[in-house]
Amino acid sequence: MAQALVEDSGHDTLGQSVGWTSPDYFNEQECLSSMERVFDVCATCRLCLSQCNTFPSLFDLIDESEDSELGSVPKSRYLDLADQCHLCDQCHVGHCPYSAPHPQQIDFPATMLRAKAIKFAKGSIGHASAAGRHHPFSHLAGVPVVAALANTVVGSSAARKLIERSTGIDAQAWLPKLAKQTFLAQERALILAHPTQAPVVADHSLVPRQVAIYAGCYINLHEPEIGQDLIQVLQHNDIECVIANLEGCCGQAKLTKGDISGFAAVARANIPSLLALAESGYAIVSPSPSCARIFTHKLPALFPADTDIQRVKDAFWAPTEYLVALHGEGALRIDFVNTLGKVNYHEPFLGGAHLGIARHTETLLGLVPDTKVNVVKGSPGFGSHWGNQREDYPVAIKLGQRVFRQMAEPADYLTTDCQLTGRQIAWGIEILDLVQTSDKKPELAHPLTLLRMAYGL
Repeated sequence: MAQALVEDSGHDTLGQSVGWTSPDYFNEQECLSSMERVFDVCATCRLCLSQCNTFPSLFDLIDESEDSELGSVPKSRYLDLADQCHLCDQCHVGHCPYSAPHPQQIDFPATMLRAKAIKFAKGSIGHASAAGRHHPFSHLAGVPVVAALANTVVGSSAARKLIERSTGIDAQAWLPKLAKQTFLAQERALILAHPTQAPVVADHSLVPRQVAIYAGCYINLHEPEIGQDLIQVLQHNDIECVIANLEGCCGQAKLTKGDISGFAAVARANIPSLLALAESGYAIVSPSPSCARIFTHKLPALFPADTDIQRVKDAFWAPTEYLVALHGEGALRIDFVNTLGKVNYHEPFLGGAHLGIARHTETLLGLVPDTKVNVVKGSPGFGSHWGNQREDYPVAIKLGQRVFRQMAEPADYLTTDCQLTGRQIAWGIEILDLVQTSDKKPELAHPLTLLRMAYGL
């Protein structure tokens, strides 16, 4: 079992007195009363001011009200605050002094999710909340000619203005390129559809020597090279490696917009395949922390009594967590042939706190000779696809400036476990012209890519 998940198993991002399947969960007046209680505590604390735009928006409503008190803010304004929350859970897991076991038991993300669900049920979600993909043409990935054409179109400023009008995605926002061939297509030989016989697990170890990779949509459709880097690193360490044959994406976009039932259906469709792998002794490893936390926290919180979901949760590992665990058993090769120099590393917001990733990635990269890892914490402004919409983009850039500046300090590489966030940070550095050394621009590379490079693979 992944140790980070054991340590964090007490955090429940859906901790409500009313379950999401109950009709009372969608009682707007009860939700508003719950929000008022939470907001009243937040208004006196304000520790999470820099976490995301939800908090500045809330505090502005209070400070600009008639007597600068929460009681003067119309409750009709409460629900719209949920549009600013991208459910990263950082406020709850890493910062809130009033979360359980404190008597107040504040769970801000759970409160926001309930508000999102009510807005979705009413059909009143905003443009930003409705956007669900990393890219408006994600469905075209994997078709070489079409993907190349789409990449050219997205690179055109005139086309971006048209895309902004039709989708709401800001014309200046960074968008990923489409892969000409998806990760699953490139590595189809490793896809394990029906694991029926338990593989041999070394008797002396607690860490499985077999890994099933859950790629996630971003790696599969946009940067399959990162998935291939993971395969190379695992195979270099004599780890049997297969790829999970899944029914679809993790459903994060549906959860973010408040479609809880839709999210549950999409995410649960993957459980039979993942369960078969878990029961066959595979460690399930995902290079996408935002996807991993769906199966380690979000879905288990919705279905705490579902033993299949809990079994899948126990089988998940973050890639660097898995490799550090191998090192703890003396099974990780440290025959590095290249150094990395100075690496500016950002602790991922989506999934980072839940999975305890930062300490594992810092430890792993620190094994490479002559490598110094500078850990940067804080909000990158963007939250998956939140921040790309024209009404949110300027706010995302403003919120992320502190992280952008710290990541722009002289270094050989920039890295973070969530590659999408890494791209957004690099974009923020570029448009704000924050690079401090004109002769050498730090290169963005995923931690798995850096490890593959250090091995000389």
